[in-house]
Amino acid sequence: MFLSIAILDSFILVLSGVLTVSVFGLGFVVYNQFIHPIISRKESDRYIPVQSGDKYDLVVDELSRFATFHIGCKTGQLATRCNAISEDHLIFQFKKSRDSEDYTITVLKNGPSFYKPPRMEHYGKMESKESFESYEIIGHPAEFRISDKITKERMVNFIEISLTSSFYFNRSGKERMKFTFEVGKIQPGINRKVRFRGDVYGFGKEEGSEED
Repeated sequence: MFLSIAILDSFILVLSGVLTVSVFGLGFVVYNQFIHPIISRKESDRYIPVQSGDKYDLVVDELSRFATFHIGCKTGQLATRCNAISEDHLIFQFKKSRDSEDYTITVLKNGPSFYKPPRMEHYGKMESKESFESYEIIGHPAEFRISDKITKERMVNFIEISLTSSFYFNRSGKERMKFTFEVGKIQPGINRKVRFRGDVYGFGKEEGSEED
């Protein structure tokens, strides 16, 4: 009888351990897929508008093999704080191959955008969705221009953003791919001396600023 009780207690203990591990595993997946992106977007509510040269790096998690990067006005990993930019103006979706550092990148737009594919010389009006592979942007960035309107097939005011990929070695000595978003030209600039409701700013040169 005592042996049966001991075996039962051991079984319950093992079962409890498995259940605990399962709960923690499920919690990690839920946090990584749903909670963390929301927190990241809230934390990115910066009050200083973007500047030319700002860079943002992204490494896709190996477990989920999927990541998103949002560019918007006040939210997103790249919050421009410019009132001409929509929330989720551009959404980048990264899907990693199962067995290699190859990625398919899909870009969705929710506001006026121009797109210059890797190795191309000219911008064209962006479709609702564009896709390309990660190897295409190694040394040859994909470039985007975003604004609130397109007039006669051109943008008068805009923010340029480029996306490139490169390799690096992580702490485990494994070669991984890193994606870098960089803010390029801002035409004609963002007037940081005039702040609108919601802590956003408009296109324009600050008083006393020099012409580019």
